[in-house]
Amino acid sequence: MHIPVLLEEIIQALDVHEGDKLIDANFGFGGHSFALLPHVGETGKILGLEWDPEVASYMQQEIMRKKVEKKIVLKNGNFKHIKKIAHDEGFTSVKGVIFDLGVATWHYKQSGRGFSFSTPDPLDMRLNPEDTKITAFEVVNYFSQKELVEVFKNYGEEYQAERVAAEIITKRKIKKIETSEELSEIVMRAKGHRGSKDASARGTRTGRSHMRGIHPATKVFMALRSFINDELGNLSEGLRESFDVLQPGGKIAILSFQGLEDKVIKSIFKELKSKGALMLTKNVDTPYRRRRFFLKKTFPVIRLIKNYHLSIGHLCTLSCWLCCLG
Repeated sequence: MHIPVLLEEIIQALDVHEGDKLIDANFGFGGHSFALLPHVGETGKILGLEWDPEVASYMQQEIMRKKVEKKIVLKNGNFKHIKKIAHDEGFTSVKGVIFDLGVATWHYKQSGRGFSFSTPDPLDMRLNPEDTKITAFEVVNYFSQKELVEVFKNYGEEYQAERVAAEIITKRKIKKIETSEELSEIVMRAKGHRGSKDASARGTRTGRSHMRGIHPATKVFMALRSFINDELGNLSEGLRESFDVLQPGGKIAILSFQGLEDKVIKSIFKELKSKGALMLTKNVDTPYRRRRFFLKKTFPVIRLIKNYHLSIGHLCTLSCWLCCLG
């Protein structure tokens, strides 16, 4: 089972009690939900949303195997539709909503959809192949150079976007770029890096290519995944809708792993403030000597923001945001 980071801090922040209803907006392999079951007790309930149909199907079987199907309701859906799904399942007034952003290690290692740098998987990168039509193969092989630059910059903050896009255009004139391993090697060449099995074996949820140990293709892969799955747009809609299903005093907790997600969260939280939201915030220095500015503290702070070393070998800034409906 996936062990989520900052689990105890999230449980403490949500202040869960017997009978509470919660929503796990990015269920994944159920780390948060299974850990929260003892806290909601016999009369509480958890609604899980998992967009990936393969993961959702597997976890549905796990829920049955654990005999907790009366306690956890798992739906295969995108959290941008959280309000409708919650209403359909009777979760109209919940104590808390959890967003654990990013994708699971399973996607890199076992999905076969091209998320990893090191495997010769087809360039797909769709989290839900049934809902999403465009693939990474189509973006890489048919987008213009200008469009590629825009994707790499706007969705991955890749500062060498022009060089990478130009190299992709050159290589695809010779033959179509078909696998994630091919794309990784092209990006490394564009940036003046030599490919290596050790380097390309690392996967990440995010990263900064100037950091030691971060694969040069990190931002390009992150940009493609985010663009194809509209991750930032889904996050915006999901946060707005989740606020509408909170009970008075209910909280939204979000674990984010990259700066573009943080920008969306900060913007939506400012918007929600006008609807009566209180923000639990704190300023923190990142390992890159950049300061992240959080909204004004409005009630006692639980330390929920820390630098975290991911098991996949990349140092990222893990931000945990908390929003409360007063």
